[in-house]
Amino acid sequence: MDYRTDTLCGLFHSRAVHYGDRFPFLTARYTIDGAPAADWFSITWQEAREQVLDFAAGLMALGVKPGDRVVIFSESIPHWIIVDQAIQATGAIGVPLYPTVSREELAYMLKDSGAGVVFAADSDKAKMVMGISRKKKPPNVIVMRPRAEGKKAGAYYFNDLASLGKKKVSRDRVEKQIMKVRPEDITSIIYTSGTTGKQKGVVLSQANWIVNMRQSSASELMMRAMDRQLHFRAFVHLPLCHVLGRTADYHVMGLYHGGELVFVENFQTLARDLREIRPNLITSIPRFFEKVYENVHSVMSRAKKPYRVIFNWAMKRGKRYSESFVRGRPIGLHGMLLFTIANILVFNRLKKEIGMDRLVMAISGGGKLNQDVCTFFRALGIQLMEGYGLTETSPVINMNTPDILLKKAPGKWRKRLNNWLMDMTIEIMIVRQSRGESPFLNPFSSLKLLFAYYALLYRMKVKPGTVGRVMPETEEIIAPDGEILVRGPQVFSGYWKKPNDTKDVFTADGFFKTGDIGFFDEDGFLVITDRKKELFVTSGGKNIAPHPIEVSLMERPYIDQACLVGDGRKYLAALIVPDFERLKYFAKNKRIAYSKSAELVGNAEVRAAIDREVQAVNASLARYEQIKYYTLLDTPFTIETGELTPTMKLKRRVVNEKYQGVIESMYNR
Repeated sequence: MDYRTDTLCGLFHSRAVHYGDRFPFLTARYTIDGAPAADWFSITWQEAREQVLDFAAGLMALGVKPGDRVVIFSESIPHWIIVDQAIQATGAIGVPLYPTVSREELAYMLKDSGAGVVFAADSDKAKMVMGISRKKKPPNVIVMRPRAEGKKAGAYYFNDLASLGKKKVSRDRVEKQIMKVRPEDITSIIYTSGTTGKQKGVVLSQANWIVNMRQSSASELMMRAMDRQLHFRAFVHLPLCHVLGRTADYHVMGLYHGGELVFVENFQTLARDLREIRPNLITSIPRFFEKVYENVHSVMSRAKKPYRVIFNWAMKRGKRYSESFVRGRPIGLHGMLLFTIANILVFNRLKKEIGMDRLVMAISGGGKLNQDVCTFFRALGIQLMEGYGLTETSPVINMNTPDILLKKAPGKWRKRLNNWLMDMTIEIMIVRQSRGESPFLNPFSSLKLLFAYYALLYRMKVKPGTVGRVMPETEEIIAPDGEILVRGPQVFSGYWKKPNDTKDVFTADGFFKTGDIGFFDEDGFLVITDRKKELFVTSGGKNIAPHPIEVSLMERPYIDQACLVGDGRKYLAALIVPDFERLKYFAKNKRIAYSKSAELVGNAEVRAAIDREVQAVNASLARYEQIKYYTLLDTPFTIETGELTPTMKLKRRVVNEKYQGVIESMYNR
């Protein structure tokens, strides 16, 4: 059967039939039926397809029809993808929810979406769903685990659903329904994180996802890698219910490139899983890369002096190499020789120790990536790219991809040379790197890489601190007030059942208002400065962007989180959460005794150390932007306590309400 490839479900079945049992598709510490396992376990494309067909039949047996809404209430596990594909196979609409949503948020989104079926990660989440449903006909609840005990009232288990499907619905009926799915059909309703108010359901079609998948893979390197069918391993740890993880891991690396998706056990095992998986691709939020950066530098700061000297020397060599791509000018032959030595002495071993020796590409999204952090990874020879987008844009609008920028089109012979050089680069920097083979340990590979670098590669312009150039098929402009506006085939059609909200976010000529402030540099790279809705206006009439100041604070030693306040006030103040891991070493060196975080925060030496960091930030700011007072908190902002969204964005409104008394005390002095 020839499946269409302009829908996600058609593309999945096309890939699954082509790859069959030859390649793994989903890998985790779960068996094929979803039971937890002690070691890594993989299912092939064909095995995944068999499950999808069985569960799609089960959904049809429950009465699910095209256009019905089906909720996925689960963390990222292999069966999340099985469920999503089963929903699409029925023509229904998937409604992915974060596993960390509150009871109130869950109740609202279940009611707003009108879902008739809910897939819950485990029995506890199933109980949560059934406990809040007061409809005459509550939704069918399916637990995303195999049934180990008797069936609980009101809930099915995975094996129940598969058995039901096999008995009631033929494979032929499922296959026919897959063929009926069209690009214009709604695939998903994804609720916004609610940083500025009530969550809104973003309606995304098959075409939105497919187009953005193609746009995200449009770079020269990505297309040539795809032609080689390399089947990269992706390090899946972001929520698949969020568009960044869904697009980069599930859609691009999985469906489009035919890669293997390896799911981490949980966030506490990230470091261990990274060393065991040794992935080829990592997509994450800035905080992940910042933590790696901080941990490496923290370890080196405690190392013996000779090791620190060698590390710092190597980083300078790597930074010069990385900056050559920013300038578009190569470093000298002597500089490349030193960079080669830095790799042999430091970088190869460092990458292996942190599990990144096979890493071909890393993508950061969901927030602003610190420029020093980006430069650090690129100095190691890791292609770390920053992107930009929103749920409403499926999500990618911009990407800092390493593409060749030429002032004029090459001639016939130069074009042939460039193609040969690119193929050689793919072989050295991607194919061999994906196997953990450093080109710097092989003299012949080093010479080829050296030749390719001076002949072409230094023109692969990437600019840390920007989110890159606009995606193909996309228009992007800056409004007179600085807001970024975008129009393209990846932009959503509107919010679920909210026509007025939909109308408000589009201009008269069809541009989507992103709500972000930014500008283009001289090369057309987009720089984002702040969120439009988060600009503070002091009582003195000064406009202040809080986010860059918060980022500056969080870049300082001993500061982990920061929230500025001051909108409508006469000066800025801040709530600061210390970096307790680093403070432990500080306290140990200073012989400071403490039994809990509150005692550590209250210590005079600790407060003095943090005050020095705050004043260092103040020194770089205009007088009206400086932080006059701040309060140290002994508990962090978390998703569970409500101050952070599931994508780790600050809910400023929640923080202001929760710490109202503390904030007022900083203005009543």
